[in-house]
Amino acid sequence: MFRHGIAEAHGPDGSDASRRLTSAGVKKTREAAAGLSRFAHVPEVILTSPLTRAVQTADILGATLDLRPQVEDVLAYGPAEAVIQMLSERSENTVMLVGHEPTFSQCVERVCTRGAEGFVQMKKAGCACVSYDPGRQGRLMWLASPKMLRALATKK
Repeated sequence: MFRHGIAEAHGPDGSDASRRLTSAGVKKTREAAAGLSRFAHVPEVILTSPLTRAVQTADILGATLDLRPQVEDVLAYGPAEAVIQMLSERSENTVMLVGHEPTFSQCVERVCTRGAEGFVQMKKAGCACVSYDPGRQGRLMWLASPKMLRALATKK
């Protein structure tokens, strides 16, 4: 799960859905994507929220990982249970989701703890890797802040 990068407070039309990444958001997301590509497995598919900032983030990740993102409407506003259900219906073994808080933190908490709340917080352009087999308890494999991912991009 990769949270979208830093976005404008309001979209060009004033809506939440049209909020775009800021120039700093684009830069930091590119750096985070480069860092992620240095240690994470390439997923079979990238699924993204249809909201502009998430699509932009997914496009950056897709360019870095040589994948074409696919829009999945349920990633726009959740709820977490609907996202988990959507994943359980997919055939791929490795899926990258691009979307939003608080849905992503709630997904991790529901899958890995069966409902405990408040132990995960994903920052913008941060990423969590969860191992999950539907019907079983998942495992949080790692949680990387955007700062950690950007640092990995510059390591030799």
